[in-house]
Order: sequence, then C-alpha cells, then structure tokens
Amino acid sequence: MKPAPRWPLHPAPREGEALSSWLNRVAACYRMDVHELLAHDLGHDQLDDLDTEPPLSLLTMIAQRSGVELERLREMSLAGWVPWLLDSLEDSLPAALETYAFQCSVLLPKRKARSITRWRAWLPSQPMRRACPLCLNDPVNQAVLLVWQLPLMLSCPQHGCWLASYWGLPGRHLQWDNAEAAPCPANAAIAGMDRRTWQALTTGFVELPRRRIHAGLWFRLLRTLLDELNTPLSHCGGSAGCIRQVWEHCGHPLRAGQSLWRPFEVLAPAVQVQMLEAAATAIALIESRALFPRGEHAPLFLAEPQTGFTNGLPEKKPKPEPVNHWQRAAQAIGEAIIEARHNPETARSLFTLASYGRRDPESLERLRLTFANEGIPLEFLSHYEPCTPFAYRSQNDGLSDKF
Repeated sequence: MKPAPRWPLHPAPREGEALSSWLNRVAACYRMDVHELLAHDLGHDQLDDLDTEPPLSLLTMIAQRSGVELERLREMSLAGWVPWLLDSLEDSLPAALETYAFQCSVLLPKRKARSITRWRAWLPSQPMRRACPLCLNDPVNQAVLLVWQLPLMLSCPQHGCWLASYWGLPGRHLQWDNAEAAPCPANAAIAGMDRRTWQALTTGFVELPRRRIHAGLWFRLLRTLLDELNTPLSHCGGSAGCIRQVWEHCGHPLRAGQSLWRPFEVLAPAVQVQMLEAAATAIALIESRALFPRGEHAPLFLAEPQTGFTNGLPEKKPKPEPVNHWQRAAQAIGEAIIEARHNPETARSLFTLASYGRRDPESLERLRLTFANEGIPLEFLSHYEPCTPFAYRSQNDGLSDKF
C-alpha cells in the first residue's frame, strides 16, 4: 500500500500550541481554512474535538501527512495532559472534585469535602478566547497556546504581560476586545505563579522553595488554593483571618464577590481572574512570611530552615569550663552507692575501696554501719552471719588485700 503523501508545507508546532492553532497555520499555507484541510484531505469534518480529545485515527493521518510524531500531536490536546493536569476527561467520575481539590491543604487545615455530579478540573463551562497580544501581533509567531483556553494562567510565560480577550481567527482576522490598550505587564506575584504553571506544563515538575514537586501535585495545590479562597468565612474556623488577609491584600472583594459557592470552572471569567489573582497573592504572602497558614502543604512555599550557617569568620570556640574534680568524685561515689544497694558485687568493691588503710576492727565496724545507714544490705559485704560480730571478714575483712 502506497504511503499517504506528505504535506509539502507544514510549519513546526510551537511549544504548548493547541492542535487547532497549528492546523490553522498549516491550512493557511495553502490558503485554506481548517475545515477544508481536514474534510477534503483527511475526511474529518468535526472540529469541536480537536483540542479536547481528537480521534486516534485523525492523529495518525496527521502524523503521516506531517511527519510529526503521534505522541507529540496528542500532547497538543487536553487528552495528552491526562492524568497530571486532570484525572480524566470524563465528567461523571464519582467524587472527582473531592479527590482532586480536597486531598491537599494550604490555607486551611481541614475542609469539609464538597461533591457535585458532573465536573472536570480546569475545563471552563464556556469556551475561552484569550491570548498574549505581543505573541499574536507578531506575524512570525501567531500560535495559540492550549493553556490559554483554560482558566489556569493570567499572563504570557514569554512576555510577562496580561492575557487579553480576542475574537476572530489569529493569522486571518483578529480583533482584540480592547484594541487601543497597550499590553499590561503582570505583577511579580502573578508572573511568578504563571511561570511555575508553565514549568509544570513543559517539564513535568515545579521548583518550589522547599523542594521540587511533580506537575500533578502543583495543579492540585493550585486548584485547592482556589477553592480555599472561595470558602465562606463561617466555614474557615480559626483560619478565617488568613483568608480575609489575602483578599484585602489583593484589593478584591472577599471571595470575589460570590455569595454562594460554585466550583471554580463554572464561575464567570472576570470572577475567575480575581480568584487567580488572589491565589498568586496568597503564594507571595506565604513566601515572604507575611502570612502563616495552617495547611499541611503550606511549608512547600517556604525554604528549608538553615542549619549550620556561618558568617565566614573563624569560629570562636568557647573556653572550657574548669573541671571540679571533687564534685565529679562525689557524684561518682553517689552513683556507686545507689548501684551498691542492689548489686552485691558493687557493694563489695565499694566497701573494699572505703576500707583501704583501716586495720582495726572498731573502724571497720563503724564503716559497716555507715554502709547500712546508706541502705546497702550488710549481707552484700560478706558471707554475713548476724550472730558473729565480724562475719563480713569471710569475704574481705579489710585487713587483707585479697578479694
């Protein structure tokens, strides 16, 4: 069977580009639109699924026409981001929201899990058309990133400016909602959060102050943070002040003006923007130690505590304290007496030491009574016989050096 002919012209996909965007650029090379390219050349006339879950048969034909690897094409749709960005493209998985957004905690130590019947992480209820003005106004680079179709980032990872809403088709007819406004740079908090999201999408991991984490954990931490910021203060307990501090610092109404809880994905785009701003603010406050949340995963945003830090100068060793030998000797004798009260061998050794130089029976008898007053059983000192005055001498009478 003769292999399918290659497209003579096909620009290379850009990093993070959506499949629909790339196919639109391919079609533009032949003065066609995407529908004409797919319907007439590949026999596929369904365009709604290109960026979500394109059929494997379609991806296989595109790979044959373009030479782009099949896995690379799949990564240009949301299906290629399962399971680390979202658990599944199915919207009816049981406990999907609870599993994704309530396993971690950042601002709040514990939350009551919510459950809804149909939900998918990050997928908005209505299509989003946002892009970087600097990217799409460049005739050489008019790729639309897949992540721009999700309420996941607020700024461009390359230019650091706010994403803007547009309508039309990039590369053909493009109109911005606010055409006269110049691109607006994002603040440090937003740009920092979005750089981490972009790192997660492109490398599979994120570098946090405490340690490197997997991309899947980053997306779940961020989604958890958004839900915590949308929690009514009456449900926050002792952490209500923490939530209030974040919203006051970012300058938006508490919970972005929401009175009823709804999942982040179905909120109005303007509300989603404020929620993401609040999330970026919370992260910045934690990292600057202006906010001390009680969530289990909050320490990930703090550097590991320094240990063994020096200023580079020679270490000044403290002068050793003078040794009190008499105090040590007294302590050692006290410990030996305690041991001798229940250890016959220790008692006999201690008695031998104490009786050194004593030769008269009266002195030894006084020493024996001293041991008895200290609670040391007399039978420990010798083969003691109560009826004889110096029965202890059978073991060691104190008059001999033999033990």
